[in-house]
Amino acid sequence: MSVLTILRNARIFAPKELGVQDILLGDRHILAIGRDISLHGSVDVDVIDLDGKYVFPGLIDQHVHMAGGGGEGGFHYRTPEISLSHLTVAGVTTAVGVLGTDGVTRSTKELLAKANGLDFEGITTYIYCGAYQVPTRTITGTPRSDIVLIDKVVGVGEIAISDSRSSHPDEHEIAELVSEAHVGGLLSGKAGVVHFHLGDDNDHLDLLHRVAKRTQLPRTVFVPTHLNRNPGLLEAAIEWGKAGGLCDVTSGIRPDDHDHISVKPSKAIVKLLDAGIHEAYITMSSDSNGSSPIFDEQGRLVAMGIGSVATLWEETADLIREEGMPVAQAISFVTRNVARVLKLRHKGKIQSGCDADLIICDDKLQIERVFAKGKSVVEDGKPTVFGTFEDASRVPGSPDSRKQAGTRDDRRDRPMIDPSREDDDAFPDRDERQQQSRRRHYCC
Repeated sequence: MSVLTILRNARIFAPKELGVQDILLGDRHILAIGRDISLHGSVDVDVIDLDGKYVFPGLIDQHVHMAGGGGEGGFHYRTPEISLSHLTVAGVTTAVGVLGTDGVTRSTKELLAKANGLDFEGITTYIYCGAYQVPTRTITGTPRSDIVLIDKVVGVGEIAISDSRSSHPDEHEIAELVSEAHVGGLLSGKAGVVHFHLGDDNDHLDLLHRVAKRTQLPRTVFVPTHLNRNPGLLEAAIEWGKAGGLCDVTSGIRPDDHDHISVKPSKAIVKLLDAGIHEAYITMSSDSNGSSPIFDEQGRLVAMGIGSVATLWEETADLIREEGMPVAQAISFVTRNVARVLKLRHKGKIQSGCDADLIICDDKLQIERVFAKGKSVVEDGKPTVFGTFEDASRVPGSPDSRKQAGTRDDRRDRPMIDPSREDDDAFPDRDERQQQSRRRHYCC
């Protein structure tokens, strides 16, 4: 792969529409944007003519259960970790990991390890420390020190309120937690937000209103999510947004055969805008790989689903196709607005000096190519870079169609990634390992 790439004739939405121009990528960054970019001399350059296709910033998903989640209903309902290619084919190039209901068998350390793994494999990752409960789960002992001392920790979450699965924290506990996050953010130059899970209880956002009023903490530190869970909560979100609060809609919560009360995410965003909420205060995240339990009026589990990261782009596309929203505005809810909330200054926009996280779509808004940190990870709608152990059938000991149980099979030996002959440390660097991952080799 060449060090430099020129994307010619790209119709750029940065998110603001910039017209048809060229984009020069170098290493992990956008180096230049302009018409008829050319390089002279003996420079190895990949040139890709996009013929006027749409180019958007890579999506930022601020709510991904990347290490798995769930557990309501028993141990067999623990949801799996997410794989690299599941994120990239959905256009997600930056993901923020969360725990959830289960802060017992899941840990923030485990989440941090998964985030580091995905970062190594090709995308950008961050995490929130904590889980549903208050006091919440941390690595260093306090949320403040997690934010200050651990690079990937940008805030606290997801903290459950207005939900039977929460620890039912009181006003003082929430005020202390948000203060911890806020000061941690000030000391580290990070967002220092608290990401709040909102359930179906009728209290809705009342607790956050009381804490914000009593403490005078900036409302931009509170990030409530799942606000399209039901019409009553969405109405409460309008009141919160009018007071200057952030509103995060969940793309993975939408009406289906079991859920008859949630509001379709694209329609929820339109409703927030129509009510006068400033568009910069609205974001959307997926809740990917989290469980989606449906309980009856007696609190009994009647159905269980799992969140999909693909819904993030699906609902963004529906804003454009079904709701008639301008393209630049629609993509801001999953790019620039999220970057602003989380203080990711090098993300969420197509601009010189920013990370080269790009998604390329045809005129039907189908994702064809994805670049993450300057490297092509999806081509023709299919992943070209895979997570280390994505193909489970190749992992030694996995069942396969050859039905050779009890017999020796040399192909079940331990396939390894060969050490590099050039590296001083005799082990391949990230770029080399990513190249080898295309051949679906696995490291034990």
